[in-house]
Amino acid sequence: MVFSSFMLANPTHNPTDPPVTVTDDGATYTMTNGYLTVKINKRTGDLVSVKTVKTVTPNIELMGYVSGHHAGYWEQSPALAAREVTSITIDPASVNGDRGEVSVKGYSDGKSILGANPTAAGQGGGLIADLEIRYTLERGAHGVYTYAIYTHQDTYPAGSVGESRFGFKLSGVVFDWLSIDEQRNDIMPTGKDWDFANDLNMKEARRLTTGVHKGRAEHKYDYSADQFKIPAFGWSSTTQKVGIYLINPSFEYLSSGPLHFELTGHLDDGDGGDPTLLDYWRGTHYGGSELPFAANEPWTKVVGPIFIYVPTGNDPQALFTDAKKQAKAEQAHWPYHWVKGVDYPGAAERATVKGKLQLVDAQTPMQKFSNLLVGLAFPDQPAAPRPPRLVRTDTFPIVEAPRPSAPAERRSDIALARNTDTASPKLPNGKRANRGTYVPPRPQGARNFVFQPQSLNWQNDAKHYEFWVNGAGDGSFTIPNVRPGTYQLHAIADGVLGAYDATATVTITPGEKLDLGTIEWHPIHYGQQIFQIGTPNRSAKEFYKGDDHWHWGMYIEYAKYFPNDVNFTVGKSDPSKDWYIYHVPHDTDFKPDGRDQGRATPWTINFTMPASVPTTGKATLRFGLSGSATRSLGISVNGKEVGPDNDISGGGASMVRDGIEGTWVERDFNFDASMLKPGENTIVLTVPAGSVTNGICYDVIRLEVAP
Repeated sequence: MVFSSFMLANPTHNPTDPPVTVTDDGATYTMTNGYLTVKINKRTGDLVSVKTVKTVTPNIELMGYVSGHHAGYWEQSPALAAREVTSITIDPASVNGDRGEVSVKGYSDGKSILGANPTAAGQGGGLIADLEIRYTLERGAHGVYTYAIYTHQDTYPAGSVGESRFGFKLSGVVFDWLSIDEQRNDIMPTGKDWDFANDLNMKEARRLTTGVHKGRAEHKYDYSADQFKIPAFGWSSTTQKVGIYLINPSFEYLSSGPLHFELTGHLDDGDGGDPTLLDYWRGTHYGGSELPFAANEPWTKVVGPIFIYVPTGNDPQALFTDAKKQAKAEQAHWPYHWVKGVDYPGAAERATVKGKLQLVDAQTPMQKFSNLLVGLAFPDQPAAPRPPRLVRTDTFPIVEAPRPSAPAERRSDIALARNTDTASPKLPNGKRANRGTYVPPRPQGARNFVFQPQSLNWQNDAKHYEFWVNGAGDGSFTIPNVRPGTYQLHAIADGVLGAYDATATVTITPGEKLDLGTIEWHPIHYGQQIFQIGTPNRSAKEFYKGDDHWHWGMYIEYAKYFPNDVNFTVGKSDPSKDWYIYHVPHDTDFKPDGRDQGRATPWTINFTMPASVPTTGKATLRFGLSGSATRSLGISVNGKEVGPDNDISGGGASMVRDGIEGTWVERDFNFDASMLKPGENTIVLTVPAGSVTNGICYDVIRLEVAP
């Protein structure tokens, strides 16, 4: 019998479905409901086996055991904790067979639960917190829930949580099709194709030499996506007619707000290349997030429940459509009534907050909001002071303080290890096993980047919960299911440079229905706007290749598309054709593997100063950045140097990860308005020579002049 998605998520089940059973096998728990059978390792909390009778080959193993961390897993494990307790937290016998739940919990007792050599990125000090992992199976459900509870007790020393996610390595024998969104929904290379491929400029990228995508550069970041926009994503099988999809019923437990890009699914970059799924809740890519806790600070966070959906009986397109429908059903039943014994308020304890934003901006009047996003987040902390930077470039000298090596969370994915070990063992295909990756040489005198500690704000917070919704065109919004607590209201919208950040906090009480009324949003200006290139939307999507950037090496392609560099005339040039997504060093090497260096790249902006605007006072170049990896930016006005700007930073490593949306930052550069003149003017922006990945991904550039 087939049930609708609503029925599967509903607590009332058809009594003719087999009951849920939970069996303690000693080393594992086995849970089954007649459709699905799963096994959980009682030491690690890993989901070591997932099978269904409805695959073409009944009960074929869906988990992968070839590359990387095998099967299903949470990034941190309680296996090495000081104390570990396993239990059946919901006994099916006590609920008429409708549901079963098991728990694997590790207690820190003030010491790291990750042992002497933690593997999570950014987790050098270990994890000094308790960790409980739960799995829940319902009668008639075509999937299993999992959630993790992190707890830092008030007797524990200071620490942090490193990169964290729930992930899968799936069977390459079964799964061959990856579905992320409408743009990335296709059959994939095999693990064998990955092993035969040729190395490119990082361990995550190779040029395929075999298979259905022969000749394509395969790069795991080409499947990254905005988590807020993909509640369901996963792999499926053209032969076994089965899929595995990760579904986030809520985004409250994820990090970095509604525009956070992260890894989703790809081939594992180890030998054998198992199909991989990742659901990041503390991401470190495209700007990343932070999760510190102080000594003796009580803190807990419930991550999930995440729904692991396993539909069967259809082709990949139909299975993906089904998964997206299931995601809507799961969202409709959030918060789940059966989550007990942890910090997880039920529906009656959660609040609803509504209001209406009104934009007040004489320079940029808007009759209707476009893509309005409104959210409640833990109050932003004051920005940490940023020490001066000292960099040396090939085009102009800049002084910079010494910097330590980049932290592990950056090194793990974008720092490239030298590929010089000729003695490594070989794979059967002749390729070097576990082959490393290449580090491009740095110019003499250049230093590593320092990633300064960040103060928590809604764009980098993984420690607390956030609640975001799409607002209406008239500015009205309703935020449901808000946990009690103290929050700051934020809003962003296309066409508005900057964000609305409430100056006062709001305290939410259990069950409250709060109406904030009409809220005036006054965007910041530093004078009269002279020109603007791009649309403030925290993305480079309106620029050339903004609709087709998910390909390795787009920073190399710049030199081919713009051999004479960008020369943009405001009012005449077309941003979608004449302004590229990446301002990077102009490639001079043209190597096939992307280990390229480039010359300094000047971009010219031609514009007209109205005669009515005084050319005295202060001029401000406002840069909205969606990605930045350059050390500095040269700036000249009408042929005279006013730069360089040494404060170009932030935004995350968007370019090397083929993205156009990183953690958004605004960087403002001031110069004397007397350098401008009535009529025709020119500003030249120059990215210094260096690796072709070291540039800027602009969201918007605006010039404002104030007397």
